[in-house]
Amino acid sequence: MKNIILFSFAVVLASCNCSAPAADDSKATEAVIQADKDFNDYCAKHGQQAAFLYYADSSQISFGENALPTIGIVALKESLDKNHDTISRLTWAPYRGEASGDVGYTFGFWKYTTKTKAGTDTIYHGNYVTVWKKEKDGTWKYVVDGGTDTPAPKS
Repeated sequence: MKNIILFSFAVVLASCNCSAPAADDSKATEAVIQADKDFNDYCAKHGQQAAFLYYADSSQISFGENALPTIGIVALKESLDKNHDTISRLTWAPYRGEASGDVGYTFGFWKYTTKTKAGTDTIYHGNYVTVWKKEKDGTWKYVVDGGTDTPAPKS
């Protein structure tokens, strides 16, 4: 059900503006895609927990596999504290994004690398959609973030 909701939300966002973007919209689109890339870079440097807290709007909603949504920054911190792990590595890249004014979205693919208890490397793949909001200070923070597992991409 969650996957259907996320997919539907992404389709609605993607179809909202069928005409060419206005100059301001193209700058907002560039900014939201760059925010997503910066988010990934921050995650690589500072870890997943720090990155997801740093880039989250205080009212954020996060979706995870087989779990109820995490709503608000306090609940996000509690969830990340429970699941904190320094062995795993999450990376992602936006495939597409659009923005208009102070709201935008990115859609892309992620890769999660971890080790089993036996020490074997395990890699998971998936896609995501993130909804972004431009803050009063001009930074972009995510307000909705979720994704799903997928098969490994074809080479």
